[in-house]
Amino acid sequence: MVKKKRLLAIILWSASLTSLEMGVFIEGGWHGWGGFGDISMEYTAAGGIGLSFLLSFLLSFIPMSVTALFLIRMISRIKKLGNIQGLLFDSVCALFGIGMRLGSALISPFTVRIDPIVRLGRQVTAFLIDELNWMGYPIP
Repeated sequence: MVKKKRLLAIILWSASLTSLEMGVFIEGGWHGWGGFGDISMEYTAAGGIGLSFLLSFLLSFIPMSVTALFLIRMISRIKKLGNIQGLLFDSVCALFGIGMRLGSALISPFTVRIDPIVRLGRQVTAFLIDELNWMGYPIP
């Protein structure tokens, strides 16, 4: 029973991190778009640095959290001198959670609009872009 809960927690954790990252990517790409015929905003120098830092942090956060999970599992396996089967199940569940979230976004794109974690990622990114003046109108 505990094993099933742990595997479900790993799947949900990796799917949640993937949803958060999707929200940041979507908002970072579409925030300054002015629509058809309107003037679109451009990233300032500080905005380019800030957005690249935010995206690189999120891109590295998933591998860092998975690596931490692997290290915790490896240490517990070394203490118990057990097999590596549990470690393989953990890694497969993490990949399944990421693939499940990306697959559901590709198959039915409306799930991206209703996902609260994607909305959280978009709102945090929009807040950072607006409050830190990361975008501005181009100077002709």
